[in-house]
Amino acid sequence: MKNNFEILAKFLEKFGDEVEGREFAELTPEVRTKLEQFAKGSLPPSEQGELIERLSRNPEWIARLAADVKSMRSDTGKKL
Repeated sequence: MKNNFEILAKFLEKFGDEVEGREFAELTPEVRTKLEQFAKGSLPPSEQGELIERLSRNPEWIARLAADVKSMRSDTGKKL
């Protein structure tokens, strides 16, 4: 059985610097506000399409949206 580092070294030799990825788009205060409004259901329909498009291009923002929804659910649960 080959050494794991040898396997990794051969892989890197073969593919070198060919790395794909996305540029991280920072979550601006404006986007944070829109995500919070979207989670609450208070984002105007005219702005929802644009936000959904931006979410599709920045999937890392979905974690923030999920956190907002979870936070609201736990806050609602405490009031019951």
